[in-house]
Amino acid sequence: MSGWPEIPFGHTPFEAAFGRSDVYSVAPDPARRAKRHLRVALAGCGGVAQAKWIPALRRLQTIGEPVTICGVADPTEAARDKGALLAGGAAFATLTELIRATRPDVVLVLSADAVHVALAREAIAAGIPCLVEKPLARSFAEAAALVSEAAARGVLLASVANKRFSPPYALAKALIAKGALRHEPTLFAGKFTLGYDDVDLLEAGTVHLFDLVRWFMGPVKALHARGVRAADGRLQSAILSLAFQSGAIGSVVTSDAGLSFKPWERVEIFGRKAFIVVDDQIETALFDEEVGPAKVWRPAIPNTLLFDETFGGYSGQLENVLDAVRGTVALEATAADGAGAVALIEAARRSLELGADIDLAEEGLVL
Repeated sequence: MSGWPEIPFGHTPFEAAFGRSDVYSVAPDPARRAKRHLRVALAGCGGVAQAKWIPALRRLQTIGEPVTICGVADPTEAARDKGALLAGGAAFATLTELIRATRPDVVLVLSADAVHVALAREAIAAGIPCLVEKPLARSFAEAAALVSEAAARGVLLASVANKRFSPPYALAKALIAKGALRHEPTLFAGKFTLGYDDVDLLEAGTVHLFDLVRWFMGPVKALHARGVRAADGRLQSAILSLAFQSGAIGSVVTSDAGLSFKPWERVEIFGRKAFIVVDDQIETALFDEEVGPAKVWRPAIPNTLLFDETFGGYSGQLENVLDAVRGTVALEATAADGAGAVALIEAARRSLELGADIDLAEEGLVL
């Protein structure tokens, strides 16, 4: 195979550094400057807002994206005050107050999981597009209702799926599109470990893998899960066997018995006599010859030219959402995608409870 996809691994684009001598890719960009300016509001000022989405917005501003943060909302005074300081916007106790005072163009719902749906509904009712952190909802019924409500009102609703925009996964997807697997994907194998005992294993972490499963392989037809629980009843580990509508098969292994700061995520996608591995969201490898070399992509860039917001996929997804609001591109991670990931969480829980195969369509877990 020739003509490998050119996907920067979270670093300054080569053309910027070597073509324009713009080492940090911050020179004025007429194409970006011509975009419609958008005002973004943040509903929720916790860790993910402060550590991921505000920096992603700042990164986009740095490279010339016409976007500003008009306000933040959080019921906790200390959180909203710090969020406002970081974002450079006004602070409000509720999204209702924020919308009334600032009328944003886009709302990012970054709150606690339990209020994702309520806040998204408020934005939808006001006719404001929004991006909702994962999981889209705590149940598939709520997720499906939210998708329908947004569609009925004609409001853009996006679900966080930042790993689709992370360069190692984006490269794997592009390689598959170019025929690197010599066949449509036939087998998916994924592993995810999360060492934090205070969060839900499926909703807080494995949901990312569930989205990647559907993105790479298409809709899931059936699922069977086996699990191990801790003494307090909390799900500690699970193995899921998947059957896809395409006829492909797959497996997902997830556990909080592992570690969070050690190798924690691996995805393997097989075609026919070729397979791709994405290891720890750092390295993408294509194995397509028995005796020839493996083709491996791994960042080898000075760390001053690497941007976490880009490598993690946050600024990439945010840029896609903003451009979709402007009507210049298609939304790449829809609320329906978020609902699909929630459906897999719910199917896994039902399978663990019943000890049986779950057919998603028969169980009403398909939009």
